[in-house]
Amino acid sequence: MFQLSKKTFKFILFLSIVINSGCQSPPDKIKHELSDTTLADIALQSGDMRSAIAIYQNLLMENPKKKPLKPTKKVTLLVSISQAYRALQQSELAIHYLKQAKNITPKHLATNRALGLNYLDQQQYKAAIGAFSHALQSSPLDTISLNGIGVANSWLQQYESAHKYLMQAQALKPGNIEYKNNLALNHILQQDYNQAIKLLLPIFQQQRSTAKIRNNLAMALTLNGNQKYARKVLAKDFNKQQIEQNIQYFRFGQNNQAGSVTQGSD
Repeated sequence: MFQLSKKTFKFILFLSIVINSGCQSPPDKIKHELSDTTLADIALQSGDMRSAIAIYQNLLMENPKKKPLKPTKKVTLLVSISQAYRALQQSELAIHYLKQAKNITPKHLATNRALGLNYLDQQQYKAAIGAFSHALQSSPLDTISLNGIGVANSWLQQYESAHKYLMQAQALKPGNIEYKNNLALNHILQQDYNQAIKLLLPIFQQQRSTAKIRNNLAMALTLNGNQKYARKVLAKDFNKQQIEQNIQYFRFGQNNQAGSVTQGSD
């Protein structure tokens, strides 16, 4: 697959905006307002990570003809490029740029939060807790960091500590179904299946559940002895053979006390 050059990418975006604007703004004005940073941000938001990275990297390059980047601007660019690399599942490169940002501004909220998420991706749970803790020093009510610490602690089998942080995240954003899902998983890991069901069943009944949430609800139902309803939940995503395989897998995990339930990090 070929990669668009920066010039071509900018021209395509320019045409798109002209077309979608209904000719309400003069084309020259639109083109003038399309800064390279804006182009990179649009590429990032639209999922064109390769183009976003190319433009961000170009912006980060030192140019003797231009004024040096302000520290705040450089940090913003570094965090943005790390987001693109994480989206490409290249967490090592994301962390590389985030460490540069942290060297400039150690207490930057977005930097530490992003570091925590990338460390979770790499299953470096203690490092994730450290990064999220630094983020909370800047913003004690940051729900992403509270949830992240909870997830990391759950992986480390520190269930009581995980519960405390996951509860805080849910209390601050009670409508966030992923936070509820992570809290439910922590209950499952402690074999408190009723509490997990109480959290996930209403989401399923309200038809707001994701495949991941339905799988976790079915797990809690199976481990709580309600395989009939678990099959009903799994039927949303699997055929009969796959449903039985999932049921057997859940029961096998319970019988062997494997403690290897998948823990979400969203």
